[in-house]
Amino acid sequence: MLPLRAVLENLGVKNDDEHIIWEPKDRSITVYKDSKKIFLQVENKKAEVNGTGFELDVPPMIYKNRTYIPARFVAESLGKKVVWDSKTKSVLIKDPASFDEVNKILTKSEEAMKNVKKAKMNMKVDRKESIGESSSVSVGGEVKMEVDKANKIGHMVMNLKTMGINVTMEYYYNNNTQYMKGFLVDSWVKTTSKDDNFDSVVKNQFGLIAADEVSSAGLVKVESNNPDEIVLEGAAFFGSISNLGSSLMGEDSITESNGVPADYSVKIILDSKTYLLKSCTMEFYETQKGSSGDKMVESGNFSLTLTDVNGNFTVKIPDEVIKNAKDASEMGGIIKM
Repeated sequence: MLPLRAVLENLGVKNDDEHIIWEPKDRSITVYKDSKKIFLQVENKKAEVNGTGFELDVPPMIYKNRTYIPARFVAESLGKKVVWDSKTKSVLIKDPASFDEVNKILTKSEEAMKNVKKAKMNMKVDRKESIGESSSVSVGGEVKMEVDKANKIGHMVMNLKTMGINVTMEYYYNNNTQYMKGFLVDSWVKTTSKDDNFDSVVKNQFGLIAADEVSSAGLVKVESNNPDEIVLEGAAFFGSISNLGSSLMGEDSITESNGVPADYSVKIILDSKTYLLKSCTMEFYETQKGSSGDKMVESGNFSLTLTDVNGNFTVKIPDEVIKNAKDASEMGGIIKM
């Protein structure tokens, strides 16, 4: 249910008494656009489009002196594609031609990314939270990865920065074996698990953008000055901002909440010949009142850049790392098994 005039105007209906007719006597709405005539009535589930009757799931209603109409029915009656994004609780309304264009691009990209066996990735997260004008906290991170899926070997260097503290951690992955150094330990530590550590880290890194309805409805193709690139922009949300740190580490979300900000935008760049992902950038912003009444602002960005796809490089665990790594069981419980 969306406000009558706001949704109709955004659907291209002229906001005047000739195209949106309100009859207070029977509380009916008649909408004219191009060759379409839509008839609705408050608290009546029966509606008409060009004289053909339809049964609504929910009838139009009046709430706080404003008339609300069922967005899906009206938009689809005007020839639009309507998609509900349960993650962000958003209604995405789009022209079918644009939806199909983006869906075809994303489908080709999704298929192309399945063939990526080796790649280098650079991921950055910058996030700032402020309360009022006197208190703010900044959190930043950068992850550089080299992945060889065919041989199940990966190398990752993670740099985190918060409140003036810098933490660097380095990892090597080989099937179900992990080597780690940094943070609490200065020497290499080895852990082995029943599960495949390599798969847990890289399983989502090559499948960030799916050719689903939400992505196809939330993104649009925009003109690019570079003929070798396809640029998609819009409001498709690909992951939890609050859990980006854990997702970059290949772990599951640490909370049930999706951590979706109020405002966000995405820019995706694909190779126009191969449809492989080159980069993805997401900016986000949210403001709300804290428990003390102070204004709370959260803002930042996330970026991912993919290079050397199926390139001529080798990911190798150095012999000294394998030779000198201590088993985690010897570290007195400091390392999580």
